[in-house]
Amino acid sequence: MSKNNFIEIETERLRLRRFKEQDLANFYNYRSNPEVAIYQGWDDYTYEQAINFIEKQKSAEINIPGTWAQIAIEHKLSGELIGDIGLHTLLNPVNQVEVGFTLEPKFQNKGFANEALNSLFHYLFNKLEKEKICAIAVEQNVASIKLLEKLGFQQVNKIENTYFKGRFVTDVVFELSKKNWNKVGDVD
Repeated sequence: MSKNNFIEIETERLRLRRFKEQDLANFYNYRSNPEVAIYQGWDDYTYEQAINFIEKQKSAEINIPGTWAQIAIEHKLSGELIGDIGLHTLLNPVNQVEVGFTLEPKFQNKGFANEALNSLFHYLFNKLEKEKICAIAVEQNVASIKLLEKLGFQQVNKIENTYFKGRFVTDVVFELSKKNWNKVGDVD
């Protein structure tokens, strides 16, 4: 597989893959949900934005420095889109990536995000030879912070007074090295 191709990963319950047109309805439903958007960088997500996003992501490539790509999370049993993972390949250093994740509320707290991220991390560390993964969460996003800690991420910084959605918040910056992930996540 070319390093600039796209991820196709299967787990026990999930398939990580490119977005496709059939994802549009589910994608729009959770992206337009105010409960989902509360800690995300969007508000009032429109159907037109969803159409444009899906179209762009159908041909996105991963592992290109300076770019973001979204990875669809499909529930294998039903075939429906249940969430997505944003993957940002950093310009410098190129052996690091940033991740962000979104899950439809009815699929939260069932281990799906953990399963999806763990399988992605295996791919990033072992196939793409990344050395570090970072993530940023608003301090009030307790569920995401707990998940990141469970996956082995370490808090490395707090950025106070970040202006986010009309108010000042504290961003918590996390990092996960390949060495630390191997202690908790990789079962191979």
